[in-house]
Amino acid sequence: MPCQRTAWIGCNRQRTPPFHWGEIKSRVLMTPLALSPPRSTPEPDLSSIPQDAATVPSLAAPQALTVCLYINKQANAGPYLERKKVQQLPEHFGPERPSAVLQQAVQACIDCAHQQKLVFSLVKQGYGGEMVSVSASFDGKQHLRSLPVVNSVGYVLRFLAKLCRSLLCDDLFSHQPFPRGCSASEKVQEKEEGRMES
Repeated sequence: MPCQRTAWIGCNRQRTPPFHWGEIKSRVLMTPLALSPPRSTPEPDLSSIPQDAATVPSLAAPQALTVCLYINKQANAGPYLERKKVQQLPEHFGPERPSAVLQQAVQACIDCAHQQKLVFSLVKQGYGGEMVSVSASFDGKQHLRSLPVVNSVGYVLRFLAKLCRSLLCDDLFSHQPFPRGCSASEKVQEKEEGRMES
């Protein structure tokens, strides 16, 4: 006996009764209302109420850590950086996120270099996670190097201290402002001379 298409499910097997649309509708209607999401009351319109910082609680997220890194333009630029370019740098980088300040400072060192390739080779490559990049142009190409995204002022200062030691310009950066017209090494020398005189 050939199999016929009917509203029934199955063929030459146990016959199941055809489903009726009335049964499905009644099942849908019998769904408990408790399963539907609760409706909340609409928020009151606060736009016409003056907002005073003392009465309205702050919903803002906590402020992110920021760093301000100062540049000693009178520092010994060492054999790898051009003094004239160092003096054209801004007074400071930041205040911004530590990773942004690190990126700006490292990029400044590369941009002030006599030979970008040499300074670029001294920059420690970061791995994993979110990265920020610095770039250098040499050998007719643009080169990129990734720096780790950091959230620590201490890490930024240690990273730059190592880089500056390699560049032989130890007192180029600080987290405190430099007095104008006097490098950090000159300040140390003046202090030592003052001690000897007393």
